[in-house]
Amino acid sequence: MTATPELTHELVEDIPILMHFMCTQLELGKAVDAVLPRHGNRQGLSWGQMVVTWLAHILSEGDHHMHHVQAWANQCPRTLQTYLGQAVRPTDLADDRLAEGLRQLSQHDVWNALEQRVNRQMIRVYRLTPERVRLDSTTASVYAGGDEASVLFQRGHSKDHRPDLRQLKVMLAALDPLGVIVGAEVVPGNRADDGLYVPMIQRLQTNLTEQGLLYIGDSKMGALATRAYVHATRNAYLMPLAQVGHLPEQLAAWVAAAVAGQVDLQPVRDPDDRRLLGEGYELTRALSKDVDGHGTVSWTERVLIVHSESLAAAGRRGLRQRLTNTQAELLALTPARGRGRKQYTERVSLRAAVDEILERHDVTGLLKVELKLETTKRNVRAYADQPARVETTQRYLVTLTENAAAVDEYEQLLGWRAFATNAFKSHLSLPQAVLAYREEWLVERDCARLKGRPLSLGPLWLERDDHAVGLVHLLTLGARVLALVEYQVRQRLQAGQRTLAGLYPGQPRRVTDRPTTERLLKEFKRVILTVIVLGRDTQVHLSPLSKLQSTILKDMGCPVDLYSRLVTQSLKPPEI
Repeated sequence: MTATPELTHELVEDIPILMHFMCTQLELGKAVDAVLPRHGNRQGLSWGQMVVTWLAHILSEGDHHMHHVQAWANQCPRTLQTYLGQAVRPTDLADDRLAEGLRQLSQHDVWNALEQRVNRQMIRVYRLTPERVRLDSTTASVYAGGDEASVLFQRGHSKDHRPDLRQLKVMLAALDPLGVIVGAEVVPGNRADDGLYVPMIQRLQTNLTEQGLLYIGDSKMGALATRAYVHATRNAYLMPLAQVGHLPEQLAAWVAAAVAGQVDLQPVRDPDDRRLLGEGYELTRALSKDVDGHGTVSWTERVLIVHSESLAAAGRRGLRQRLTNTQAELLALTPARGRGRKQYTERVSLRAAVDEILERHDVTGLLKVELKLETTKRNVRAYADQPARVETTQRYLVTLTENAAAVDEYEQLLGWRAFATNAFKSHLSLPQAVLAYREEWLVERDCARLKGRPLSLGPLWLERDDHAVGLVHLLTLGARVLALVEYQVRQRLQAGQRTLAGLYPGQPRRVTDRPTTERLLKEFKRVILTVIVLGRDTQVHLSPLSKLQSTILKDMGCPVDLYSRLVTQSLKPPEI
């Protein structure tokens, strides 16, 4: 009697690529095992193997929930065993083990040691020279964790526009030119941003072991104490100055000098097509500030006054839209007479409504608003015992005219920004500073990537603070993997002056030399492994890779047998 063959299908997809980058390039499993050694009684996967397996699930499936990991691993046992070197047992990825992993990753000492090891491995393997670090923060809304005793989950300024929800805040540091995360710190959701920069810089000084770095951030990094600390530690800073205090008046004077031709403006051009991006000039000023551990720090700061035409054009469009919306709302205050239409009969109440609209649209002084009193008389005939009379009613009307002089003066300031830096002009010229800040999207993209697919930090449904901190740390490791894959492919494409086609569904001829990791990995979603067992005979078949898939693997720097080893490699029987 002929035995019936047993067929098993596994979705291999992008797991080999993710395992290669995590285990071989980043040596992430080794790094985790070095800071979290295996307990003598622990069996099955080590901490490092568990972390890389969970990350492979997150990056492949776009799902960080713990209760989905074991079921996913059960669907691809041969694939995971091939790249882990041992079989995954039914209890290796159970919820309790994953939760314990999050608790371990949440520990400050463990995370600092792990981050230091991973950063140094990235710098060594990818031959990076740390020069510029970008800092930014983001928030993640929490849909669970309603316990008032939670230290981490607090209400604060929500970047998700959900002030009704508790949140946590994540401070990130990204290294140019990859835009890869080199620092992550989780803090309570009600912490202000300006106090997060110095602690992150202190951590980076340990992790990157570098001086002379240029730290780039947004205006919240511009606190004088932060600038003083950066200078005291022999590093440089670059950030736009916030429009607070005396800066609006100072900026108006600096811009007036530029408009009047009292200073020589230096052009800023795109390094690729030499297109004019803007122009500006600079001045210097002396600053001093007491810094803990460094005494009184004094230095000379360069203030860069820069005009961007694209920013100015966007500002003019926004101003015109605001003026149009304001005029419509103001005229709607005094509609034509009719049933149910409110009429203002008191000047004070109408003036208050007008001022509120002007302030809300930020156009105070740009429109001339006059309130005119309209009096209407109506003859009423005698009726019954009521004598004939004349009724007099009054209401106020709004008339508008644009204050052309004020609008022109306002538009002159559009597109102008003041930047501050302590870097020497020989190291960072004005055009170089502008171009450097234009790359701020690198760290902003890390924030978006952390909260979007496939990492999907939000929405959070965790109730424990340590689990939330550990999850954020885990996901930032995944963000590193995504950035490194992307960097490697783009570098090879640019070096060979090549492009990739076929990455965009429905657009087979569309090409790109800057593909994202997400699009590259998506090309491997159709790779399937089939295992046929007939008695004692086992045959393994892998769906053939397409030409595009082979090209992507080569550009990623993956071994030629990365996928074929699923068929050729002999596996040990799983431990009982």
